[in-house]
Amino acid sequence: MKPTIENVLNENNFNWTVKEYYCRTKKLEFTCPWHYHSEYELVLYRGTNKTFSGSYFAGDSVGAIRHNSLLLYGPGLPHMVAGQINSDEEPGHHSMIFWFRHQWVESLIQTFPELKNLRRLLKRAAYGLQFSFDTAEHIYQLLKELDKFEHHHQLLRVLQALCALADDEHSSQLSLNAYGLHEIDIDDESTRRVELARQFIEQNYAKPIRIIDLCASLHISESSAYRLFERHFLESFSEHLKRFRIGKACEVLVNTGQPVALIAEQSGFNNLSNFNRQFRMVKGMTPSDFRAQYN
Repeated sequence: MKPTIENVLNENNFNWTVKEYYCRTKKLEFTCPWHYHSEYELVLYRGTNKTFSGSYFAGDSVGAIRHNSLLLYGPGLPHMVAGQINSDEEPGHHSMIFWFRHQWVESLIQTFPELKNLRRLLKRAAYGLQFSFDTAEHIYQLLKELDKFEHHHQLLRVLQALCALADDEHSSQLSLNAYGLHEIDIDDESTRRVELARQFIEQNYAKPIRIIDLCASLHISESSAYRLFERHFLESFSEHLKRFRIGKACEVLVNTGQPVALIAEQSGFNNLSNFNRQFRMVKGMTPSDFRAQYN
């Protein structure tokens, strides 16, 4: 299933918007089709676990949404949501969406260097991000009923919200693979090696590669390579490679009708049974079930 592109901010002089949606109809299924757009999208779900249930789909990631689920999708990251209203009890299902343009944030950073930490947030958004419960609550208090404030106070609250997202140390990455075009700063040796390691895996994941192959490509020792993955990817080389291959397989499963066996081979797995076993370990379901979720 190919994602469709959605036009969110059509006015050239409009850099951001916040909208709130309410639904209190019992037993109503809600869905947002598989799509992407050129803006960043921050979406917050409100309600109780009794009033609604659902799942988000972002890149190659699937997860549950619940009260105070706060997700950020970067430009070009395909995503969707599907769920059901389980009860008409108050407060019902409530969602808040904040869209903003990349150029607008970059102009803020150039004008106010104190906001430079927002640039890292923008880069991480290429993978999709989920934020902590406390950050979600803070964002809600900042942005709820925003249109009741004067425009200059609206802007201040939006900037506070962006800074809160950037400061959340408990935010987590959604997709294993990045989407959209994002330049990587390589102004120090450590960051350069991380980017070279990422590029090596991106270019060779379909082959039977080992860590010694990466070491030869980067001209580093095995001990340095082990430290690099543990420190920057928070997992071993083999675990990262497996998850990367699964992520690429997810992308093909969603966007094509190719047989699962062919996808397994193209993703670097030596046989179908191994692919199915590893896929279930990472995603908690079979490749066929994963494909069905998107369709």
